Amino acid sequence: MAVRKICTKSVNDGWLVACWRSSTVKATLIKPLGLILITVALGLPAMLFYSAVRTYRALEDQKTVYLRSRMAAVSSRLETLPSNIPINQVLGALEEEPGLLDVVVLDPPADLAKGPLAALWLGRELFRTEAAQVQGKAAFRAYVPFHSPQGLRVARIDLAADTADFLVEHARHHLWIVTAGCLLFVVLSIVTARSVLMLIASQQRQLELEHLAHIGKMSAALAHEIRNPLGTIKGFAQLLEEKVSPQYGDLLKPILSETVRLEGLVKDLLLYGRPAQPSLHWIGSLEVADRLRAHADHIRGPVKFESRIVDVTFESDVNLLEQALLNLLKNAIEALEDRPWGVVVLEVDRIGSEVVWRVLDDGPGISQEARKRLFEPFYTSKAFGTGLGLSITRKLVDALGGKFAIEARPDGGTVAEIRLPLGSAG
Repeated sequence: MAVRKICTKSVNDGWLVACWRSSTVKATLIKPLGLILITVALGLPAMLFYSAVRTYRALEDQKTVYLRSRMAAVSSRLETLPSNIPINQVLGALEEEPGLLDVVVLDPPADLAKGPLAALWLGRELFRTEAAQVQGKAAFRAYVPFHSPQGLRVARIDLAADTADFLVEHARHHLWIVTAGCLLFVVLSIVTARSVLMLIASQQRQLELEHLAHIGKMSAALAHEIRNPLGTIKGFAQLLEEKVSPQYGDLLKPILSETVRLEGLVKDLLLYGRPAQPSLHWIGSLEVADRLRAHADHIRGPVKFESRIVDVTFESDVNLLEQALLNLLKNAIEALEDRPWGVVVLEVDRIGSEVVWRVLDDGPGISQEARKRLFEPFYTSKAFGTGLGLSITRKLVDALGGKFAIEARPDGGTVAEIRLPLGSAG
């Protein structure tokens, strides 16, 4: 799975986003295949288990058929017993019948139309069966009418239920084995699928990192190529502004403003493409906050700016941290462009062995689409912007050994948080 080579013929933002996405297309296509494999891995043991259960149940039904056939055999033998055998000795005459627990011959009641066995006495039923307990054993009980020398009688025949177990014994063992095998197969499949998905995710992440590294190199190269001619354009525009009359000077202001914007773009490209190399020193949160407050006063416009600072001394690179926080402050202030009554808050606190910086705003918040692509290079929802601010911030925070997160506030707006270690003496 190769990463598409980065073209250096265009710096169009949309093209760069397309290039960045192309590196993950194949990895994305692998995910449905992984889901299919998981479905097969879970479906196959399910089918085997279902087949084993159906076989077991079918043989369980055969147990009833077998016991009924034994009951019919006993009933037929009752019909053929010699007339000189007393009814109370019928069981002794049938003692060689396998599984026979008891035989009781019932005399007809005075009124054949009454009683629970009336249908048998009147010939409306051929037999009746039920489950019972005889001599502490599960029994298959059947009531069967038969003709004796003394007339119509009903025999209550009790057969041991386990007499027919030989029919399902192997099926039961097979079901146990299949169940254990299916569970083991499912566990192994889940572990294997998870490992495969983790490997795919790791490979995809590696591809993204390699691709972003290529974009970073290209960005740095383009920034260097643009910076010199841009400086020349800006210098001559400023010189012309000083030489020409005010009416023509107004025509030069768009050139100067656009060169300033392009300088910001070049700066972002250099920051994104250049590896961050922090130089750690002990600094104070009040010092950093003062520097940030000065920048915020310069760019905030009508937006209200507040700060809640706890004095914390920690080890970090003040320049990298300042750049990361400035990006967050700029984003928060720009989010309030249509809300001049909005408030941007800078908070600093110490939590355990970390110093926590937060930038909060009460703007419109982050949309679901933007939330998915927050750190995607060159993605921006603004009319003007490079889409590199949050990517650069995360890169700087990673270089400082910290953690960076952006969340929606419950009451509206956004909170961006940077957590940094205090340092060796923290």
